[in-house]
Amino acid sequence: MRHFTGFILSIIGVFGLYVPAFADGAPKRVITVGAPATEIVFALGAGDSVIATDTTSTRPDPVPDLPKVGYMRNLASEGIIGLNPDLIVAVEKTGPDVVLGELSDLGIPIVILPSLAKMDNLPDAIVMAGDALDKAEPAKTLSDRVQDDLAQLQGNDSADRPSIVFLMAVGHGKPMSAGQETTADEIITMIGGVNSMAGFDGFKPVSPEVIASDASDYVLVTRSTIDQLGGLDGLQAHPVLGLNKAVANGRVLTISASTILGFGPSSAKEIRDLAAHLRAIEQGS
Repeated sequence: MRHFTGFILSIIGVFGLYVPAFADGAPKRVITVGAPATEIVFALGAGDSVIATDTTSTRPDPVPDLPKVGYMRNLASEGIIGLNPDLIVAVEKTGPDVVLGELSDLGIPIVILPSLAKMDNLPDAIVMAGDALDKAEPAKTLSDRVQDDLAQLQGNDSADRPSIVFLMAVGHGKPMSAGQETTADEIITMIGGVNSMAGFDGFKPVSPEVIASDASDYVLVTRSTIDQLGGLDGLQAHPVLGLNKAVANGRVLTISASTILGFGPSSAKEIRDLAAHLRAIEQGS
């Protein structure tokens, strides 16, 4: 029964039908789950009400120093209940469902935002969070700003769009790449490129042989990957990533890891700026 309750709660949140009502105004003890949800709440000016986040949330300050309730897909009800929240704002696929059901059974309001792996959902997610936080006016302003940023993204319909491969170093395991139905794929399309790994769905490990044989015009990496490896020189010296032709030629584009985790309010501007950067490179080459 609890699993079913959690499932129904997720469905209601996704379609924007569940908005908690607070008799005494805005919620004062908010837990955010998922990097985009956290960024939205802070961008709406409700950061002072956030008492904890999940481990994927790293920005803005002071998010890294806030208590953590675990990984977004593996939450435990005990730690959340002990913080006595009056609202949870979470991204799609937060779970497990049984935990969401337990929290709901205790009367803790939960708002599940629409999928933020899709940029088109971001304006609605902002408005939905704004309604829950009693921040309707700031939400409208922020949503309008995001839509303005998106409108400035000029699509590239030409037949000679550059090919771009996304690569990410994950600890000591195999590097990951991104196929269709991913934030990376959507970013590549929005900046006017073609995803070289469009033959599969999701994020998947890729072998050194695949990385070495890839002939993409550019490689897209997270800034955390660059930082972790000590800059472009470190990326080029990496025993696997350095095999890639675009890496070896220094044709490297960067995006924040937070945006790869899901689209938040700053993502639209970041992607717009990346598109302008790519256009400048292409026009100068």
